[in-house]
Amino acid sequence: MSRQRLQQKIPVGISQCAMGDPVRFNGGHKHSKVCTELLAQCFDYVPLCPEVAIGMGVPRKPIHLLVGRAGAPVDAVQVVGVDDLTVDVTQPLRDYADSVVPELEQVRGYIFMQNSPSCGLYGVRRYLDNGHGIDSEGVGVFARRLQQQFPHLPMEEVGRLNNSELRENFLTRVFTYDAWFRCVEGQGGQPPESLRGEDEPSSRDNLPTLTARIIEFYTAYKYLLLAHHQEKTRALGRLIADAKSMSDDELAFAVRGRIMDILSRPASRKDRTNALMHSAGHLSEFLDKREKAELKELIEEYRLGHKPLSAVLTLLRHFLPRSPHRFIHSQVLLAAEPAELGLCDFH
Repeated sequence: MSRQRLQQKIPVGISQCAMGDPVRFNGGHKHSKVCTELLAQCFDYVPLCPEVAIGMGVPRKPIHLLVGRAGAPVDAVQVVGVDDLTVDVTQPLRDYADSVVPELEQVRGYIFMQNSPSCGLYGVRRYLDNGHGIDSEGVGVFARRLQQQFPHLPMEEVGRLNNSELRENFLTRVFTYDAWFRCVEGQGGQPPESLRGEDEPSSRDNLPTLTARIIEFYTAYKYLLLAHHQEKTRALGRLIADAKSMSDDELAFAVRGRIMDILSRPASRKDRTNALMHSAGHLSEFLDKREKAELKELIEEYRLGHKPLSAVLTLLRHFLPRSPHRFIHSQVLLAAEPAELGLCDFH
């Protein structure tokens, strides 16, 4: 199992103003050093500004979300001029989102600018036609269209990525989404070495079926998924086991969606501890009494918040070569986490 830095950066879409480009309505930008200096170590950005792309220019008159009543459905909005309600760019923004779908087929995540009527993901302010704000339940029209076009794509807002826990979660989702397309639905669907026996050839003529790749992927990610949501992970296992009535493509779509849903919940210390204990259980028969006690104590120290996750993972990896069992060697939970790659702390 590889625990090294990524050999190739992952393509990720991003609001262009976050890159420091002066494309905002007032001619300014919203440069994010977290995005350009930290996450750029592993992301190859595809920057887009939908408002500029539809010809609104820089600078431009501000726009906002217009809604008829509080609590209206998220799609029951118009994007209109703040000062001139006859300026309606709702459909142009949706059409532009549709037009960039081919360009975005290869991205494995998207970072949007918060509070934007075109790009905001969460809590965008909505207004009545008299200019009074009515609620904060909106989603930017461009972002919303991409949610519909790419329902499983990991998405996050620039501002939220300043939070290390949310940043780690987004990275985990992007890494997993990227691995899914490389190993399951990608070109040739070649499993990585960690999902392939030592004696199994890597030629395209011997590739496993799509269903087999799905099972291998779920198996390798099982403990990572358990660290995020135990009940949903077990339900996913049952779905895969009982999926004979589904076509391969239907199964792939369903499993991909469930995996991304599970990972959208940040891993809790309790669930991580459970997954670490499961991992330790696979190694216990190869450890002496002192080593078992050392590992158990370290996991407990992590549960109590006295030791970092990396300390437990380091010791588990130290003992890992003793086990001949492929299952525990395949576990992505034991691979390098974002924090260990230096992608969570930013100063």
